[in-house]
Amino acid sequence: MLEVSGTSIALRRMPDAPTAEPARLRSLAHLRRFHRQQDIYGQEEPSETWYRVVSGSACKYLIRTDGRRQLVDIYLPGDLFGFTARLYHRFAVQAVADGTLISCYPRQGVEALVKEDPETAREIRMQIFEALERLQEQLLVISTMTAPEKVREFLLYFHQRLSADKEDGLALPISRYDIADLLGISAETVCRAFTDLQERGVISLQGPRHVRINRR
Repeated sequence: MLEVSGTSIALRRMPDAPTAEPARLRSLAHLRRFHRQQDIYGQEEPSETWYRVVSGSACKYLIRTDGRRQLVDIYLPGDLFGFTARLYHRFAVQAVADGTLISCYPRQGVEALVKEDPETAREIRMQIFEALERLQEQLLVISTMTAPEKVREFLLYFHQRLSADKEDGLALPISRYDIADLLGISAETVCRAFTDLQERGVISLQGPRHVRINRR
């Protein structure tokens, strides 16, 4: 019941279903559509806008001084992102799926709304808590698990978020190189972990980016 192709964070609990967007927050938004690998915002750009994934997906990343690219997080429909205490973004975010639709909110407008609208304030607060929890779980996975365990947690995480109620496989528009990047292992190690899981009957590969989970 799952599919693979990309990188991820690994949560051990079933994430809550996305809540409905508060009406007053929605009234501030304008929609933009992005191509695959198109930046939604870049490193060190002014942090004047907040964002939410409406459809598709996006990844948060950093280009290091030596030119290496490091993935930090994956955003799925319902996720709010772009908030920071800085005046400029430390990280960049780009669309992962072609045609990714993003709601864009003026930062000053949202911050003003939070002061007077409890529903919006709660939504922003919960989104920040969810982002912190994802990163804490990712830190545990990267620092304490073996490579096969990391890949297994990756698969379970995306299955829980994207296909828990589906019987068929799920296609993720993310490469195995990105999986390796986010999990802190090599692409060769990711491929070996997939092969091992397949040989043991835990998963069935339905193409380079599709996986069915047969056994949890």
